[in-house]
Amino acid sequence: MEISSIAQFSGLIENHFRDRGDTTVVYRGHGAASFKLCPKVGRHAPPKLSGRTHVNEALMLELFRRQSPDRIGIATTDDWEFLSIAQHHGMATRLLDWTRNPLAALYFAVCKKDESWDAEGRPQHEDAEIIAWRSPKVDLTKPPKGSPLKIKQVIKYVPRITTPRLRVQSGLFTVHPKPKEEFAPPGVLRIQIPYLQRKELKDSLYRHGLNESVLFPDVDGLARHIDWLQIDSY
Repeated sequence: MEISSIAQFSGLIENHFRDRGDTTVVYRGHGAASFKLCPKVGRHAPPKLSGRTHVNEALMLELFRRQSPDRIGIATTDDWEFLSIAQHHGMATRLLDWTRNPLAALYFAVCKKDESWDAEGRPQHEDAEIIAWRSPKVDLTKPPKGSPLKIKQVIKYVPRITTPRLRVQSGLFTVHPKPKEEFAPPGVLRIQIPYLQRKELKDSLYRHGLNESVLFPDVDGLARHIDWLQIDSY
């Protein structure tokens, strides 16, 4: 399926993506239609001198747990929350980002000019993509148990709101026991956005009140948005 305007996307949402009983639709946007649904930690290798075949997730989580408390400003000892915060701030984890806000997914799909490059570093100019997944609703009265690093099956995780980013992005996650494996759940619809329509859709989202400073409500997001407003750029 293909869209080239917010109006087209809105029509899809109204006609096909409403909640039904025990299912709801969540969204993910990325700027390269070739992107496979694998968490970031599964797409990267460990340092060459480590002698490992997989990234040391346990060490990364422990380092984040020890060094983040004075930076995140909340009290938590929950590894699920630590991982969700780390994910939202760019650390490679076994979490995959989703949102309940379809326009946020659209923004993440078109916010960059390119998101993939060939072996020689040239941009691929790929179409962008939104994934709409009709998935089971999460029972929030039954939080996940044990360690997120020891799960046996993919879990849909709705975190406690611990950062402004999670709130404004309506963020949630899938957590993957085998991060290198592509996630291919039933009930997925892939929506293509032609490459040449990306910039117009980004501008249209701005006119509808959605931009970098809204989705990243911190000084970094504000600075990037002011740059975008005042500098000739994508």
